Amino acid sequence: MAADDNLGVVLVAGGCGYVGSKLVKLLQEKTSSEIHVMSRSPKDNIRPGVQYHAGDIADRQRVTEILEKVKPQVIFHTVSPAYTEPERVLRRVNIEGTRVLLECAAESKSVRAVVYTSSDSAVVQAPGVKLTEEIAELYTESSKCNVYEKTKAIAEAMVLATNNPPTLYTATLRVPSMYGEDNDKVMGVLLGEVKKKQHAMQVGDNKRTFEFLYVESACMAHIQAAKALLAEAAADSEGSASKKNGKVNGEAFFVSDGVNLPYFTWARKIYAFAGHPVADNEIKAMPYGLVWTVAFAPNLRQGAIEYLAGGSHWDISKAKERLGFEPVADQDEVLKRVTEYEVKRLGI
Repeated sequence: MAADDNLGVVLVAGGCGYVGSKLVKLLQEKTSSEIHVMSRSPKDNIRPGVQYHAGDIADRQRVTEILEKVKPQVIFHTVSPAYTEPERVLRRVNIEGTRVLLECAAESKSVRAVVYTSSDSAVVQAPGVKLTEEIAELYTESSKCNVYEKTKAIAEAMVLATNNPPTLYTATLRVPSMYGEDNDKVMGVLLGEVKKKQHAMQVGDNKRTFEFLYVESACMAHIQAAKALLAEAAADSEGSASKKNGKVNGEAFFVSDGVNLPYFTWARKIYAFAGHPVADNEIKAMPYGLVWTVAFAPNLRQGAIEYLAGGSHWDISKAKERLGFEPVADQDEVLKRVTEYEVKRLGI
């Protein structure tokens, strides 16, 4: 591997979760880095050659101990509870945990870069508008939104505010709904609808469009962001000019497949690839105000309904230009491959 493929010692906070474990796998495949994982309970998605450390992100003493032991140069912060968790959990992990990790990173003598996995949920919805990072707004504590959206936004703002060259370099990646192999939250849920014969159901008029992202592309963007931050740190320490196309430290980036579609149009592609296409005359659409009155509604929590009532449309050119991000060349081809894999895995 090339020298710039070595990120040094890296710590993936949340590296046993879905995104974190996929990132660990890609780090092993694409870099020669020494990889460590911090997880509250490191039992799932364990990979040979990776060192695992039990630790709660909100436990300052434990985080400090891990950083002193591991001495990471890069921290990937992928920790996030599900949006269905209680408010106290969301605030403790997303806000207090992020604050603790950032403060410990700033105090560490080894950490140079922090990359945070943010979310489309952190951004104020603007239906019908193609958002760039320059015009997008984050929710704040005073915003009227759900707690998950609010806490993810506050966490992202903290990460960006902690950027402090030449000492610490930070960046955030805003990711939409992610799909991929071994994904119970998106692929598993959608294919579960097939199993329950509810895949013809639709909430709303299906006119609002959304962004989607293949998980491996998301992980590659994390690695690219870390490389860019380290390159900036090296350039600053040498007093040389950066050769990139724009600043990365202190910046947020939208990353997606670059394909904007109505949610159920996208979902029905998965149903078709699974061998259960839905014809137009088979679609059973329900208005948002009535979804709680039908049999399948209990499976849709309020957050999911709020999500479907919103929408997202992003310009990802900043990530392409500054990080070298490359979305999948053919989303349908990837969706087909992932769906066929998941159908076998789940026994659909």
